[in-house]
Amino acid sequence: MKKSELVDALEASSGQSKAAVTAVLDALPGVVLDGLKAHGVVTLPGLAKIEAKKREARTMRNPATGAEIEKPATTVAGFKPVKALKDGVAAF
Repeated sequence: MKKSELVDALEASSGQSKAAVTAVLDALPGVVLDGLKAHGVVTLPGLAKIEAKKREARTMRNPATGAEIEKPATTVAGFKPVKALKDGVAAF
């Protein structure tokens, strides 16, 4: 589904204007990022839980050369769908 199709579907189901729906969709990534920075977790009700997870530094091996590479510690976003979404997708 493309963004324009999502906007149209949300407009039809929510009764909001296309401009209002587009504004919310455009603001959503920034709001989620700010929530992760402030709280470490953001819950999108009925959809998913997005959580900032820390990965420790580790030593890896380059498969082509066999040389060891140091991978620094980093923080990544983890996406965990709620049970209703998992069950809905499983029913396809």
